[in-house]
Amino acid sequence: MRFSILCVFSVLFISCQTEIDKKLSVIQPYLSQVQDSMKVNRIPDTMALHFQQFAAQFPQHKASEKLLYAATLLAERSGRYFECGKWCEMYVAHYPKGQYLFPAMVAAAHNYEKIGQFDKAIIYYDKAALQDPNSTLGKQCAQTSAMLKKGLITPEQQLDYILQNSKDTAK
Repeated sequence: MRFSILCVFSVLFISCQTEIDKKLSVIQPYLSQVQDSMKVNRIPDTMALHFQQFAAQFPQHKASEKLLYAATLLAERSGRYFECGKWCEMYVAHYPKGQYLFPAMVAAAHNYEKIGQFDKAIIYYDKAALQDPNSTLGKQCAQTSAMLKKGLITPEQQLDYILQNSKDTAK
């Protein structure tokens, strides 16, 4: 009798686990690597979707911002450029004052450019250029946006444009 009561209480306890607890249990082994130092090199690429889903479902959780950015790094590392761009876009929308806002904008732009979504790439290159206009990367974002707006989409076209402009300014 006692054994069956103990079994019933055990089942009830396990089934009372909240949704956030279930999701956290999946990502828990990697949480410290993301929260402490954003070291994603030892995290399997398969965790990207778990991180992104957790952040999407619980955007106010203290770990969500870093988990979402880590998901973008993992997606990009594994060549999933569309997901990376989409998740960077999500990061910018959810965390407009976030710690990784500028790199997320640049990554969104770069990954959208890689997959040929030049309109979205231009939007995020422009946002990044406005975010940090005096940095080298901010200036490069402005230049890349200008080239894409001119229809210069291949690396060869862009290099020719840069070389031509450097000759014009050298005169």
